[in-house]
Amino acid sequence: MKLVVLYGIGELPEKRGAISVEKIRYPDLLRSRTIGGLSDVGRHAIIAALEKPAIDKITVITEYPEKLDEKNWECNCPGGHTNPFNDPEAASRLEMVKVGTWKNDQPGLAKHFEGAAVVSCLGHRQPGWKYPELKKKGLVAYDGSRQVIAAMEEAKAERVVALTSISVNGDKSWPHFATKFMRCLFVTFQRKAKKDLEAMEVAYEESSLDYLLVRPVGIGEDVVPKNRYYLQESGKKKVRDVFENTVVDGVVGGNMAKLDTARFLVDEAVTPTLHRTSQTVGAKPGTPMSG
Repeated sequence: MKLVVLYGIGELPEKRGAISVEKIRYPDLLRSRTIGGLSDVGRHAIIAALEKPAIDKITVITEYPEKLDEKNWECNCPGGHTNPFNDPEAASRLEMVKVGTWKNDQPGLAKHFEGAAVVSCLGHRQPGWKYPELKKKGLVAYDGSRQVIAAMEEAKAERVVALTSISVNGDKSWPHFATKFMRCLFVTFQRKAKKDLEAMEVAYEESSLDYLLVRPVGIGEDVVPKNRYYLQESGKKKVRDVFENTVVDGVVGGNMAKLDTARFLVDEAVTPTLHRTSQTVGAKPGTPMSG
């Protein structure tokens, strides 16, 4: 099986965290640094794909292959990470495709999607006022996705799992106070990121693809991966544990490891269960935003 993984610029390490305001109503949410890092999940999707022997070829498409050389992947994965392309055993399954800016059309993309499922992590939800570089380089969720959609349709590829966010396009799937807080951020500090993610979602909805839009509630760089994830039943205080095949009362936990988020994306790309819809995903119920 072939998998294509796309990632963007990711969280900027020189100014970590989504926003730093000391005196605010929800300090634990802010200090936990859980609302950035969508593109960082894309790097972890490569690792998640390598965990699956059934995936024999992983094509990575990115503007930033050098980000795989970073020693800090903004996570708390045991042992950290090194560039998987430098591992001879892993490298035999990997292919790197470096593209120019997604702001410009990239020729010849379709050939990379032939016979492939796709995991796309091109967006971000960090505030542009604090990260001016993201205004120039990071707002590519729509520009990249429209080209991915066209290439997939040309290649007759069907399945794509794309990372987005809670609280965009009217989303109210997570019945937790942080949903209102995220909506507030998206109409203030993160307006451009919201507009970019919403345009991306509409592009998938208007396509012919078998898409899944994944809404992580919180992605914590300090969280140790547990190889588990939990699905929120939209708008209800019900949580589905896909590993135990049970549904329990509650809401998904708000602080999830980037690798566990990536594992859900890859699992759904390889073995689809949710079609042409969105899904909110999080940690075990009861996990605090700061925990």
